[in-house]
Amino acid sequence: MSSATTNARGHESVSEAVRVEHSDDGVSPSRAVVEAVSDAAGVEPVDLADEAGIVLYEHVDLDALDTLVASHPEVDLDVSLSVAGYAVSVDATAAVVQPSR
Repeated sequence: MSSATTNARGHESVSEAVRVEHSDDGVSPSRAVVEAVSDAAGVEPVDLADEAGIVLYEHVDLDALDTLVASHPEVDLDVSLSVAGYAVSVDATAAVVQPSR
């Protein structure tokens, strides 16, 4: 049985996975990905490239991700990708990041 913990930024972590919720009136899907990947890497979002060597635009077009998720709110959408050793999944409500197995 896995237990959930909440980090200093209020993001939920279950075992090794980090889940960051997004919404139409708050955090965008792309921002949720940035925050989840940085949490998983153990760095602040602004330090993701410098400290973890992860440049998200090399892996995904974040503007296109926001447009895709926003344009399909009624669809059971799940976008999956691999980012620098992490499995990233984005659905209609959250981004979930965990180390690739």
